[in-house]
Amino acid sequence: MSQQAPRWWPLLATNFLGVFNDNYLKTLVCFVAVIWVGTAYEGPLVSLAAGSLVIPYVFFSPIAGKWAVVFNKVRVVRIAKLAEIPIMLLASAGFLLENVWLVIGSIFLMGTQSCLFSPSKYGLIRDIGGEEKIAFGTGNMEMVSFLGMILGTMLASFFAGTVPAWGLSLMFLFIAGAGFLLSLTIKATETPAEKNTETIRPFLFLIRSIKKARTYRGLNHVIIALSVFWFVAGMIQMTLLVYCRRNLEMTDFQTGLVLTAAAVGTGSGCFLSGLVAKKWNKHVFVPLCSLGIAVSFLAVYFFPINGVWFGVLFFTTGILCGLYKVPFDAAIISKVPGRNLGHMLAYANQVSFIFILAASAVFALITKSGSTRGVFLFLGILMGLTTFFVVFSKYLWSSDRKL
Repeated sequence: MSQQAPRWWPLLATNFLGVFNDNYLKTLVCFVAVIWVGTAYEGPLVSLAAGSLVIPYVFFSPIAGKWAVVFNKVRVVRIAKLAEIPIMLLASAGFLLENVWLVIGSIFLMGTQSCLFSPSKYGLIRDIGGEEKIAFGTGNMEMVSFLGMILGTMLASFFAGTVPAWGLSLMFLFIAGAGFLLSLTIKATETPAEKNTETIRPFLFLIRSIKKARTYRGLNHVIIALSVFWFVAGMIQMTLLVYCRRNLEMTDFQTGLVLTAAAVGTGSGCFLSGLVAKKWNKHVFVPLCSLGIAVSFLAVYFFPINGVWFGVLFFTTGILCGLYKVPFDAAIISKVPGRNLGHMLAYANQVSFIFILAASAVFALITKSGSTRGVFLFLGILMGLTTFFVVFSKYLWSSDRKL
């Protein structure tokens, strides 16, 4: 590792723009494409858009993990960012032609692109900053991810009714091009590439990865706790899109502000977590954050919270989510040495996005058979159970890498 100060900004900026385009595209579909298909299909369309972005992680994570082991990770990132440009051309065509299937197809391809370079970009955190900067680098990566989510969601909600299709298309293409150019400036000291004999068949990869993860103390428990976060995040984003407009009678822009408040809070929590990781006792503050999230969701279900206070509540909940999430991200990077990290990051992605995909299905089921408000009760109970899991899981925060 070089003795120079870590040069984080190219990786962080590249990650920010990729997340921005993902969320900008997905949110625009939820606001604009619903006009094309009719409000009766709003719920299914939101679920389909969310599912199209995450399905690739279930099936292509094994390939992504293999690439992070056998190839130069910076090169993988650059090729993925180059591929984003033609994908955004397809999305532009979908909006110009008002073709929902072209747009959904572009979301699926964006999910595939994001999946294929995810283990490589997170593996670069240790390559750039070293072991001592894992928590700091992870916290900042998650912070810019949520910043990208914030701006992507906010601008989509604002532009949905004010900017014509060609303007939306120019934004897609500009962000994709800028992301590729920034990826060319990433520099890292990588460990040598290794041979990888792991299967790329998704189901077999999952089974073998579960067994392999058992050799790292507490790793499977960390991945489960992190996957619950992504399940909740996936459900709450879909829920807010529908709940704010239907139940609270908010405009699209007001709904975007609530989503922005939640994302700003989460990004702030991620940044704070990176700063205080070595100062706070994870055994205490992570379960407290989990419990606080549960209480917030239950409060929405049992009490009539609306307007500004609804936004404030989800800003606060977002902070707790960021403080909860980053320690688990950092734990994965800390527990797995060398190029094996690429494999385990791909496994973590696969499990997390299986949970996100399940969130889309559960959301559709709850909203079809009951009220959107019932989602908050379900999530409150789930986070309460997760708090017990985090408290009583052995070796969750163990610094020993091997059993």
